[in-house]
Amino acid sequence: MQKYELLFIVPAKFTETELSGEADKIKAVVTAAGASVAESHDLGRRKLAYPIKNVRNGNYFLFFIESEQAAIAKLNEMLRLSTDILRHLITVRDPKITKIPSFAEEEMRRERQEAAPPVRPQQPPPQQAPLMPAKEKLSMEELDKKLDEILTDDIL
Repeated sequence: MQKYELLFIVPAKFTETELSGEADKIKAVVTAAGASVAESHDLGRRKLAYPIKNVRNGNYFLFFIESEQAAIAKLNEMLRLSTDILRHLITVRDPKITKIPSFAEEEMRRERQEAAPPVRPQQPPPQQAPLMPAKEKLSMEELDKKLDEILTDDIL
């Protein structure tokens, strides 16, 4: 027996009590295909990335199933023909993954990262070069002489 993950989306038109009934229907489909459900997780309601069959929100479910490889093809076909499921995906289970994060935890983590500004080390402001090169200071008499030279040169 090999371990698989079954992720499927049910339209959000169902109430909470109807959702548990829909999950039970899918469990019955899984067992009818010759597999067994080891764990089941309700991952909650989410807005879909794009509308599927004019549905914009869906309830996500994750089942961990154990089955032979031949039964997976039969299960895949049965789920594809089901009208209660918008989309489904069956993959081989990764044994390294032990905890299933909920969508709410992921959203809160993402919001915290977006809300906090990136931390940058404090750097001193760069030194600005003076606009004009520094010259030695002139006395008032020297300044008067230079002005007189400039004015007389322009007039002549």
